[in-house]
Amino acid sequence: MDMLRVWLAQAICLPVAPLLFFAFFSFPMASMEKFIKGCLADASEKIMEARGKGLKITAKARNDMATSADFASEELIVGRIREEYPDAVVLSEESYAKGDFSADSLFVIDPIDGTHNFIQGIPLYAISIAHFSGGRPTAGGVRLVPQGEVIYAEKGKGAKMNGKRISVSKTPRAEDFFFLSDSRLHLAVDMGVERGLLELERMSQHTRFLGAAVYDMCYVACARADAAYEFRLKPFDFAAAAFIVEEAGGRVTDFEGNPWGLSTVSFLASNGNEHERVLGILTGKN
Repeated sequence: MDMLRVWLAQAICLPVAPLLFFAFFSFPMASMEKFIKGCLADASEKIMEARGKGLKITAKARNDMATSADFASEELIVGRIREEYPDAVVLSEESYAKGDFSADSLFVIDPIDGTHNFIQGIPLYAISIAHFSGGRPTAGGVRLVPQGEVIYAEKGKGAKMNGKRISVSKTPRAEDFFFLSDSRLHLAVDMGVERGLLELERMSQHTRFLGAAVYDMCYVACARADAAYEFRLKPFDFAAAAFIVEEAGGRVTDFEGNPWGLSTVSFLASNGNEHERVLGILTGKN
């Protein structure tokens, strides 16, 4: 031990000593991209394992289900966060539904988005992980599990799918838009936007219902659709995907045209062209 103290005292006098000291005694921290993608890949395997064992389904409320696969995916991701980022706050759909939106380090997780699709065997379900700091997104990753597509974005660095840069469509007119919509049409009636929804469906190229908000927004981000509207979401549903749309060059707001945040409920995500016009038609203000 005395020899070690002598060596350290001598090393501090050398110009390179600080770097050597840090390299020798620090513990490496995985990059956020590597961390999120690793969680997504391993959680995907957990989901497949849980399905193979036979799903156990829990009814949280009417038309609101969770499965043993949801819990297995969540347990893995949260466990990894606790190991790698022990001071971070976790907000997750199944077991960690409350968290401080303004925390310095906040992970927002949806262990399976599109649980009903998953239960029914419809291959449209995803895992979503986002990181926020001070209420603002810094990174987000999504794995579209059946398709094996991983979409990742970091603040100011754009968005990529399976390592290739993606961007929103350039479709200029709403009449030529391919829309994706929240499939819970009773919510459109409750919100008073059913007439606008029908008008957009009538005037546009197509409107489709996928049953998973992550797919809706990510398909806007990679130009498979031009716009998507969601009537009532929770933070887990959109935290990563809304951020990915913006990093892909799109625009995301609430139905009043305000910038989105973790407290936002209703969304329009678009390629940015005619965003205000679409909002106006949807809400009956045009």
